[in-house]
Amino acid sequence: MNNYRFLLFSILAIVLPVQSVDPSCKGVINTNEILRDEPKLVSSVLNGKRFIVGSGYDKINIVHVYGGTPYDMGYALGKLMSEDLKQLIPEYFTYLENKVEILIKTLPPLVAKWIAELGLKGALDLNYDITRIYTPPWYDEELRGLAAGSGVNYQDIRRLNLLPELIKAACTVLGAWGESTISKTTLLHLRSLDWDENAPIAKYATVTVYHPNGTYEGYVEHFQNYYKQKYSTSHTFANFGYLGLIGSIGAYNDVSVGLGQKVWITQEQDITTRLGNPWTYVLRDVVQFSDSIDTALTMLLNAKRTCSVHLGLGEYHRNTSSTSERTIDFLGIEYSAKEFNVFSWKDMYNTPNHPILKDVVYWDPYVQPSNNKCLGSLLVEHYGRLDPLTIIRNITSLLRTGNTLNLILDYAENAAYIAYSAPNDPQGPLEAFNRVHTRLDMAKLFTEPAPK
Repeated sequence: MNNYRFLLFSILAIVLPVQSVDPSCKGVINTNEILRDEPKLVSSVLNGKRFIVGSGYDKINIVHVYGGTPYDMGYALGKLMSEDLKQLIPEYFTYLENKVEILIKTLPPLVAKWIAELGLKGALDLNYDITRIYTPPWYDEELRGLAAGSGVNYQDIRRLNLLPELIKAACTVLGAWGESTISKTTLLHLRSLDWDENAPIAKYATVTVYHPNGTYEGYVEHFQNYYKQKYSTSHTFANFGYLGLIGSIGAYNDVSVGLGQKVWITQEQDITTRLGNPWTYVLRDVVQFSDSIDTALTMLLNAKRTCSVHLGLGEYHRNTSSTSERTIDFLGIEYSAKEFNVFSWKDMYNTPNHPILKDVVYWDPYVQPSNNKCLGSLLVEHYGRLDPLTIIRNITSLLRTGNTLNLILDYAENAAYIAYSAPNDPQGPLEAFNRVHTRLDMAKLFTEPAPK
């Protein structure tokens, strides 16, 4: 009988999800296997290709666009995704309009006042009017191309792209390298999006890979006006997000510079402004035009900043000639109109709930400094053994972060691991952190040839 009980206990220990010993961690381990399928070509047009990876509720669009001009890239994206955009725009705005009364309670007083007086679309139009003089012209060019290619109203696409300026998300930022990882030689970068996992935009999960024309005259002529430095170069890069959103909530380029965001909640309301370059556009420009963390920091400092957000900024130099040279760097940044603070792992908050860990920069989904023990305890528990699978199985799922989008970049592997929420999946789970994650070979994506 004792042997039988021991066998039963052993089976249950293997089969049942295991909860972290820290009671502040409310999730369960994600036991799903990683999906490693190759993307399949679906269609191509002049200046664009559409691939799909995964199936059913785990399907992700991978869309390549090639310049020409920003208009050309937008037009190709619109052509390839026309039917989806025609469904997404009205569906998503109807969903948001039905939630306006709830949204207003969570927004800054000024934004809530705009929406109460002008409606959601009117508030987004006002935000456009006061930011457009600070916004590089290549965004409006791309949006007009996207509208023309898809047949969707230009104003509606423009409004969609300003939603992140009005509606903030919680999210988690993590950078781990060196002694904290299994390999000791990689940089792991987590960008978990905690937003609205039930929103219909989840059905339009899209990774957009931009192959811009670096000699485009608009970049050459106008870059200095917005970032106070001479234009140097443009990179192929990937935007991880949703169809129609051309700014960046998480992005990574072909020289392994990556950037992700979480909200920075502060009582100091005077550190933000509405008069500036929308933060998603600044983040995209940083990834498109930076070949080092120093260039990225200069751009972020010189930008006309608006909202208060935390950023995780990473770089990995895979072609250095000597192992003694610096190959990895990751910084946490507090970014706002009037404050700009940069943190290495040594400068992070050192509290009982947020211990300083060598080669680890992190912020959990809560107000900082966090009073929640979960993430700090998990990082201590898995220190020295971190890899993408460990982060997916034992950290984001237990912390319950990344409910809408969960992205882990492995810089040395040059790979992304990504999952999206699935509000329409009757079998569940709903949240991205509990679902199957898809591995994307970023080196292959960045070298995908243009259509003939």
